[in-house]
Amino acid sequence: MKTRGHLLYSSAYLAIALTTQTLVTWYAYYYAPPDRVGFINIALVGYALLLGRIVDAVADPLVAFWSDHTSSKKGRRIPFIKYGALPLVLTFILVWFPPLAETSIYNFIYLTLIMSGFFFFFTVVVAPYLALLPELTPDPNERVTISTYQSIFNIFGLLLASIGAGFLINGFGYRVMGITLGVIALVFFYLPVLAVKEEKQLKAKDDVRFRDNITQLLQNKNYVNYQLANLLIWFGINMLTISVPYIGSVLLGVGEEGSGLLLGGTFIVAIFASPLILKLTHRCGKKIVFSRVILLLTVNLGLIFLIGRPWLFFQQLWYGYVVIALAGIPISAIFILPNAIIADLTDHDYYRTGQKREAMFFGIQGLISKMTIGISSWVTLAVFFNYFGYSSENPTGIYLTIPLAIVLNLFSYFIFTRGYNMDEEMVRSFRTYHLK
Repeated sequence: MKTRGHLLYSSAYLAIALTTQTLVTWYAYYYAPPDRVGFINIALVGYALLLGRIVDAVADPLVAFWSDHTSSKKGRRIPFIKYGALPLVLTFILVWFPPLAETSIYNFIYLTLIMSGFFFFFTVVVAPYLALLPELTPDPNERVTISTYQSIFNIFGLLLASIGAGFLINGFGYRVMGITLGVIALVFFYLPVLAVKEEKQLKAKDDVRFRDNITQLLQNKNYVNYQLANLLIWFGINMLTISVPYIGSVLLGVGEEGSGLLLGGTFIVAIFASPLILKLTHRCGKKIVFSRVILLLTVNLGLIFLIGRPWLFFQQLWYGYVVIALAGIPISAIFILPNAIIADLTDHDYYRTGQKREAMFFGIQGLISKMTIGISSWVTLAVFFNYFGYSSENPTGIYLTIPLAIVLNLFSYFIFTRGYNMDEEMVRSFRTYHLK
């Protein structure tokens, strides 16, 4: 029964990945396609996502604080998922229905408003959902197992967002794709509501103000250094994700369906890599595995930078598919480990302060990651693509995203290895305190 509950809880990650990855991968390509007229200018596409992410980022700590201080018969987390999932999915679907079938500033205004609504409701659902993880079990190894389940569902969602979306777009168009994937996402968002019964938990102390919660979290050096490292990694990953449809169409000459398969290969490899990452994490610990995969991802980015070059075999289609697929190995670990690391940090915080504020930890992480995704999207689209080119005649902007991602990864490795000092023995000591 425990495994069944953990699987049903983890299954919501399919919906999380499906909605966000579909947007990140296809919205820019839909609104500003290469080599033809789109709904809005490529620079405005970047601004629309940036503004939406600002709304999302501001909402994260506020929703987290609200959830931590909720006293409901249904729990502190489940009601947010229950009532937020439907408007979240509706706004996702509306993204694919711009009001005018031509290039217009009204399409930009529409996209900005819908994106802001989507990301607000995304926070309402996902921040409390993630905060359930440390409450499901205090066992560090079991948390990694649940995080692995989440990662597998996450990857299936990513496969639907890449291969599935590409197939639907090619056969039926973007609007049918949006409706179809939205309905699938809604089902999986509701599975934790039906399956998980929250046990009575201590809520966060009401005498600790919102500002004090933020201040105390930012004084936690392990948390801050981990978040800085994670921020830098995801800045680069998001730039790469946005670029993949353009790498497929511009550098390799394949369409939407081919670009979906290109990204899908990454996620298929990530599925097969997940058991290996789980085994290595149990044997070596989260810190060692996480730091090593940062370096592995950096090497892989260097190989991706060579796609389409007129030397040797780099312009061959098979080379592009292989090197992008190999990114699935480090990305698998980057999917699995962060939630388990945050769960450990919440135990450390409870040990130090006596505060039960799991949602705030995930909320601040959401604020940072979403601002990162917003800024990296703006940099990719409004700066690199807009000023340096993203067409067949001039693909310079596509290539420029890769060296920046490599540099950011190297900084991430330095920050994480030097600034994060929690080992598995420390985590077990916090678990012992947690169980008292």
